[in-house]
Amino acid sequence: MGNSNSSCSSLNGVNSGKSAISTLTSDLVNGYVFFHQCIPSNPVRVEFMISGPKNKTHAIHIHEYGDLTKGCESLGSHFNPTRQTHGSIYVNNMPRHSGDLINNITFNNEGKFYFVYEDSTISLYPTSNLSIIGRSIVIHDKQDDLGMGVGINKQESLKTGNAGKRICCGVIGIAENKNHL
Repeated sequence: MGNSNSSCSSLNGVNSGKSAISTLTSDLVNGYVFFHQCIPSNPVRVEFMISGPKNKTHAIHIHEYGDLTKGCESLGSHFNPTRQTHGSIYVNNMPRHSGDLINNITFNNEGKFYFVYEDSTISLYPTSNLSIIGRSIVIHDKQDDLGMGVGINKQESLKTGNAGKRICCGVIGIAENKNHL
């Protein structure tokens, strides 16, 4: 999805551009989401390396604040600077929040999830209204319905994907620029 950031110039194993990380730690989930962007016009490379409940699927999103004063509850709504409805990167021509990321993570039979993709709806550069620095990652109890809920679930589906309560979270902070893989 998008151009590869693997072409960032590197000097002594250090990438050019900007990097960020969100460390996730709870009773159920542990790991990180690592971000790297070579230049402001490139998409952000997003790497998920997370452990959790075997064979379970949970929603994962970027939320608007990095305020942990009330744990995961004080992180605000999904990050949505372009005021779109909740959607999915996997449905062609569907609007989506910048915070929707890949919507869901599914842990394998060893309780691991690893995935890398590129996202052009977020940025690591502070001059962009798409900047995610200082915001947060939230893992939810339920699976994201991708904005496709029906009936009484439709309104909440278009806001949150009916993702349920927040079970793990971490602030997105600036990281050292290095080859992370």
